[in-house]
Amino acid sequence: MHPPSAPVVALLVALACAALTVPGKAQVIPPGNPRVVAALEQIRATLRSTRYDHDTRIDPRAGRYDFDCSTMAAFVLGRAAPRARAALPGGRPLAVDFWRAIRDAPTTRPRNGWLKVQRVADARPGDVLAWPRPRWFRSNNTGHVAFVAEAPTVTPRGVLVRVTDATSVGHQDDPRHRDGGPTGFGQGTLLIATDPVTGEGTAYGWIGIHTPPEWMVATPVRIGRVVR
Repeated sequence: MHPPSAPVVALLVALACAALTVPGKAQVIPPGNPRVVAALEQIRATLRSTRYDHDTRIDPRAGRYDFDCSTMAAFVLGRAAPRARAALPGGRPLAVDFWRAIRDAPTTRPRNGWLKVQRVADARPGDVLAWPRPRWFRSNNTGHVAFVAEAPTVTPRGVLVRVTDATSVGHQDDPRHRDGGPTGFGQGTLLIATDPVTGEGTAYGWIGIHTPPEWMVATPVRIGRVVR
C-alpha cells in the first residue's frame, strides 16, 4: 500500500480538526499526539515485566518497566514530546506537576508544548489526563496522571475514559483490578464527572462505571495535549 500523498494528509488533518470544533466555542483542537501513542505502544510491545514502584527501574532492552504514574508519564514525554517534558520540573516530576502544566496551558495556542483541552469529552488518544489529590484524601501521592487511550464515551453518569497508566490498583476492565493481578503498566477505564456548562472534569471514579456515586472523588480533572 502506498502512503497517502501530501494533499490527502492535509485534507485528513483539516477534517479531523473541523470534527473537533466545539459548537459555540472558539477552541479548535487538533488530533491527539501520535508520537505519544507510538511511545506507549513501544512499551507494550517490549514489556516483559512491570511493577508499580516509586523506585524507578526502566530497561527497555530487558522489557522491564518498574515505575509509578508520574515517572511513567515523564518517561513517555521525554521520548515523544521533549518540549512538553522540559516544561515540567527536572528530575522526577510529580502528578500534580502535570496537572499544573495543563491548568496553566492556553486553550487556543500551545505554550511550552502544552495545549489545554477544556472538555473531557474532546480528549483523544495520546492526551494527558491528570488531577491533584484532594487535601482530605489519605495518600502519599500528589494526584494521578495517565494517558488517554481511546476517544471517551459520554454516559448519563459522566464520561468514560480508557487510559494507559501505572498503578497498583486497576480500573474498570483492567487485569490489574483482579486479585493477584499485575501492578504497574496497563490499561483500564475511569469515570469522569463533568461540569454541565464547561465540560471540565469535576470528579473521578477509579473503577469506571462500577464506581458507586458515594465513591466519586471530587477534584478538578484536566486534559492536556502535548504538541511537541
